[in-house]
Amino acid sequence: MTYCTHGDISAFLQVDAFADGGSATTPSQAQVETFIDLSNERIDQITGHVWATARAKTITEEKQNIQPVRSNALGHRGKIRLNHYPIIAMPSTGTPSVANLHIWDGNTFVDYCDSDLKTKGTSTDPLSGDWWEDIERGFIYLKSYGGLDIGSSPTGYNAMITYKYATASVPDDIKQACIYMTSAMIIGNEEFGLRVGEGTDSLSNSEKLAHYEEMAQKILDERTRRGRGIVMATNTTRTTRF
Repeated sequence: MTYCTHGDISAFLQVDAFADGGSATTPSQAQVETFIDLSNERIDQITGHVWATARAKTITEEKQNIQPVRSNALGHRGKIRLNHYPIIAMPSTGTPSVANLHIWDGNTFVDYCDSDLKTKGTSTDPLSGDWWEDIERGFIYLKSYGGLDIGSSPTGYNAMITYKYATASVPDDIKQACIYMTSAMIIGNEEFGLRVGEGTDSLSNSEKLAHYEEMAQKILDERTRRGRGIVMATNTTRTTRF
């Protein structure tokens, strides 16, 4: 799965379709597809995300510290902010969820995904279990979390999580960024001898290259993961001061 196709590139550049074999073009279809793959990886790196389920990536034992959040007069809840989101189904689970959730309890790492040890709350009744998750925004919540255990883990981290993440389908702007980025790679290669729409009133290939790179980066800057609003279960009682 790629964020755009060789057909998208030829249509954008307004050149004949790229081909292999006896009717091979310069660049060939295979070469253009290689450039698209490179653009895909660059987009993933810049945005810190994966924009198609078919390209989903698995994070194994991501190390996190748990943020204590005061829930009521009796204690704290715990909140974990995953580095990536949304969470999608692991092959072993079949449903969107983290595959492993190991929490340090002061003596050992407890597997919260083991139903014999801990129970998972539902989306409509999260406090019915020991933990719950927001798969869309990449947060994990613990019903209770002992503040005295903070920092006592020998690894220096209080949680280790294994999960798989990706956006379900390629957004239009990510597709456009991939087209810009790949087109820049093609017209910037003088060995291809590809001249795109050059005329007295048009930009040169070098000027188009810079423009395409700029447009791709502008789109990706807007898509870079920045902050996430959260809804946290809290004590709704308020004291009014006059």
